[in-house]
Amino acid sequence: MGGTEVYVAALAESLPAHGIASVVAAPGPAERRYRHGGVDVHRFAVTSRPGLAGAQGEPDRVAAANFARVLDAVHPDIVHLHAHTSAVSALLLDRARRTGAKTVVTYHTPTFSCLRGTLLHMGRTVCDGEIGTRRCAACALAAHGVPPAVARVVALTPPSLGRAVARGGGGRWRTALAMSAAAEAMAIRFGRLTDAADRVVAPALWVTGVLGRNGVPEDRTMLVRQGMPGVAIKGEAAGGRRAEDGPLRIGFYGRSSPTKGIDILTGALALIPDADVLLDVTVVNEPGSGREAEALRRAAAADRRVRLNDTLPPEGVVAAMRSLDLVAVPSRWLETGPLVVLEAFAAGTPVLGSRLGGIAELVADGVDGMLLPADDVPAWASAIAALAGDRDRVRALRAGVRPPRTMTDVAREMAAIYRSLAA
Repeated sequence: MGGTEVYVAALAESLPAHGIASVVAAPGPAERRYRHGGVDVHRFAVTSRPGLAGAQGEPDRVAAANFARVLDAVHPDIVHLHAHTSAVSALLLDRARRTGAKTVVTYHTPTFSCLRGTLLHMGRTVCDGEIGTRRCAACALAAHGVPPAVARVVALTPPSLGRAVARGGGGRWRTALAMSAAAEAMAIRFGRLTDAADRVVAPALWVTGVLGRNGVPEDRTMLVRQGMPGVAIKGEAAGGRRAEDGPLRIGFYGRSSPTKGIDILTGALALIPDADVLLDVTVVNEPGSGREAEALRRAAAADRRVRLNDTLPPEGVVAAMRSLDLVAVPSRWLETGPLVVLEAFAAGTPVLGSRLGGIAELVADGVDGMLLPADDVPAWASAIAALAGDRDRVRALRAGVRPPRTMTDVAREMAAIYRSLAA
């Protein structure tokens, strides 16, 4: 579905070269077993009706019990969690530790520790990531449309009172008053998860700061950046179509989630109706993303420069990117990769990205791409219009692209961590 799933599959397929066999366990509606890309996959069943507590991340004991049966069947030396959800919680690590397995957690997205899910405080500025009940509750309330001044007052509700209110039923104001309890519960869950892990892996430098500010010891934190899966890039093989006359071709690849910012691109084009640009859009529509998908269809109908493409399998993305002048990554949350930047560089294509998180760590502004203010539609419009009229600059950015780090590098570093724990 997204970068985390692609990452896990690629890591599992790369580890045998280091003498390490992998099995993937993932939550699902029912227990089943199958093979994916040569790797055994065990689905463990989750609670069928999780309710509000489950939606807010309360650990699923049914899922943990079913995961324990996977442990009994596999007998792993290492259990490595790549998510932090109701179904994939610290309870799974507790079960693993009872069997004697060592445990690892990778922090893949801001949802690991952020109630809002973006690590943008009040949706505007990059948060330092330190979890605080009142601050996090106010920020989450603002994300649900509560005016910031009101959100800060409601966030003063004691968590104990919030829990009592939540037990009284649903409703907008009950949910708002209970937000302080939800923020406290998030902090507790994150603490239990990181306390139970023998190692916590950070795929980006900003993640190491978040972990440190929330009490994860430096000696248990490992920086292992993401890598490009399954593609060997050598010399001219990375080169794509050179910038030519005709429309400036920009591509967007990602989920339809608002955090990925496709609306920033369509909004930017609307501000520059005469710019000679073609926007190729390839999205994966997530469950519940009907509103975003419809907005995208309306944007494409209103602007012939926006072209909607069929979804591609992961192995076809790099080849498609080679035909582009730029790949746009307008995320409005802190990415830990993201994979799409690595794919663009594997294709030899420069990136137009948000100046946030992992994007800003991977893209060298003015060398192999451009970094723009996140969620600033006029700034994106101005940059796109300027590049459409300056193809020499586009050529220079393409010349600055270098082959990306690969999953081979990631597997080698992860294998060293696994061996140190097993020893």
